[in-house]
Amino acid sequence: MNRAEIAYQVSLTMDGDTSGFDLDAILDDLAEAGVTGSVDDIDFDTYWEIVNRHDIGAQAEEEAEKAHAAYLEAEAARNEAIVARQVAFARAVDTMGRGGQTILANKFGLSAPTVKAIADRGREILAGRENSK
Repeated sequence: MNRAEIAYQVSLTMDGDTSGFDLDAILDDLAEAGVTGSVDDIDFDTYWEIVNRHDIGAQAEEEAEKAHAAYLEAEAARNEAIVARQVAFARAVDTMGRGGQTILANKFGLSAPTVKAIADRGREILAGRENSK
């Protein structure tokens, strides 16, 4: 049999839908495994191991899962950094006293109202921590 006929047999084993698979790679591996006449030339488990190895849909799904997990990790780190910044601004402004907002605003290139808003949120967080003790 030729490659096209074996490709047809492979597609039949997948109910005609090979769109999520690298068909050329499957055919290459089958040829390497000695399939020359029919997909029946190879045992069932080996055949499906070859097919599953080239399941690009599953590979893409796995990549998406890993990317989403990395995103969630980064988002959690970002949220931690935001809280740490808010608390640090609150402590700095409160420690520096009058003019602390202006000093931080100039140092970080922010407006004084922005620094105040960040520090106010930090004070809320600190108060919440105190209340939960």
